Amino acid sequence: MTYGLKDKIIMVTGGSDGIGRAVAAALGEEGANVVVLGRKEEALAVTQARVEELGGQCLAIPFDLLKFDDYGKLFLALKDQIPHLDGLVHCAGELARCSPMTDIKVKDFRKMLDINLTAPNMLTQMMMPLIKRAEAASVIFTSCDMAEEDQMHWHGYGMAKRALPYAAAMWQGENPQKPYRFNTLNPGRVRTEIFKRAYPGLHGRHVPAPVVVAPAYLQLLSEQSKDVRGQSLNAVDMLPALQNYVAPEATEDTDA
Repeated sequence: MTYGLKDKIIMVTGGSDGIGRAVAAALGEEGANVVVLGRKEEALAVTQARVEELGGQCLAIPFDLLKFDDYGKLFLALKDQIPHLDGLVHCAGELARCSPMTDIKVKDFRKMLDINLTAPNMLTQMMMPLIKRAEAASVIFTSCDMAEEDQMHWHGYGMAKRALPYAAAMWQGENPQKPYRFNTLNPGRVRTEIFKRAYPGLHGRHVPAPVVVAPAYLQLLSEQSKDVRGQSLNAVDMLPALQNYVAPEATEDTDA
């Protein structure tokens, strides 16, 4: 299935690995022009090579989303390189070890709020001039199960992720008649580094790989979802592959 994203210009954060890399690769397969951000330069190069191998174009930019003072420099570097942004996909995220609220350190709490809530909102703000140049655009925030479930010990990460649906609704409410839309997507439990830290007792084969959830992001970026605005969505409701997911039998080669 194709999503009509050929030649679209899409920025993806967290492109070094996990869901970000999977979304970037899926966009490459569509023939899109992908701008990937991530902290790990070597891993970004792998993502870039994969996108281009699949038929897309890729601009890989090593970037630390916690360095807020550099956001303006990023915009200035991009504004003359790309004409607009048709989409912005926020996949970057981080989870420190799970800890009771009575034990969490201030610096760790603030970091979880900043990378998972402040960063996607401030990056959206900084990229709005490029988003406004597009005929239509889609901004996707990545949430998680904490958006609907009360789970203990997730401190700033859980609070930030729960706030994202409100953030998307706020962005949309402040731009009700504009040709750009803001939504939140919960990919569910996915075989990523965050999953390994969050669920150390659960084997990775029990949850789908990032490539399985990537089509949900492409659907939200496409014209198929042009009327979906300010919503909080679950990938499992959008993808039969997730609804019917069956964990493979354990082998020595199965990812943990």
